[in-house]
Amino acid sequence: MVEVLIERDGEGRVQSVTLRGDDSPEAYAASALVEAPVLGMRHYLHLSPQAYQDGETFRFQVDRSDIFLDRELDAILETMVLGLRSLERDRPDRVAVREIGLDVKV
Repeated sequence: MVEVLIERDGEGRVQSVTLRGDDSPEAYAASALVEAPVLGMRHYLHLSPQAYQDGETFRFQVDRSDIFLDRELDAILETMVLGLRSLERDRPDRVAVREIGLDVKV
């Protein structure tokens, strides 16, 4: 089973993502979707998101130090969320996506 926890701030912006997976194909797909924004933040936007790997758990925190990049960050992160939701729809018994702090949407 793959579990993804997406934490949002009061404005509805993604702040951190935690992925807990296994060796299943769904976990590899979810992992690629979750790791891609980290690469985009580092190599395209030249930010420094904090990312941690601990066994089957991968977590990252979004680097929102440059407020002028909020729109770009939101585009990258919301695309990840859409991909994860699509994976969850296709494999509801294998993938669970939870979001915390959805009071306000971007």
